[in-house]
Amino acid sequence: MASKKTIAMTLILGLMVVASGCSDSNTPITVAPDTAPPALPSNLEVAFEGGVAVVSWAPNTVDGDLAGYVVTRERQGETQILVATPTLMTSYEDATPVVGSSAYNVYAVDTSGNQSAVVTAYLMVAATHVDDVLAD
Repeated sequence: MASKKTIAMTLILGLMVVASGCSDSNTPITVAPDTAPPALPSNLEVAFEGGVAVVSWAPNTVDGDLAGYVVTRERQGETQILVATPTLMTSYEDATPVVGSSAYNVYAVDTSGNQSAVVTAYLMVAATHVDDVLAD
C-alpha cells in the first residue's frame, strides 16, 4: 500500500508544477510607439520642361515603414497641396505651374504618421508674351 501513496503523491506534485507554469500573472510585453521620423527626401530638384514643372528626388532606401511623400507648392505666402495623401513616388509633375517664383516642398511620411522635415526646391517661371503683328 505504501507504494500506491508514493505514486499518487508524485502525480499530484507533478500536476502542481505544470499548473504553476501556466500563470496568467506575467507582465504583458509593451511595444513603444514609433515616433522616429523617416529620412529627409534627398537630391530634391525641380525642372521646367515643356510648360510642366517636374519635381524629383532620390528614393528612400532606409525606412522600411515609409508610407510615401507629400508635395506642396508655395507662392506669395499661400500653400497649395499638390499630393495630399502620402504616395510612394520619386517625382511629381505639376502641369499648371504658376508664373513667378514658387517653392516646391516635399516631406516623407511613415506608416505611423511621423513626418520628416520639409525639403524645398525653387522654380522661377517667366511670363512670356507674343507681340501681335498687324498686316497692312
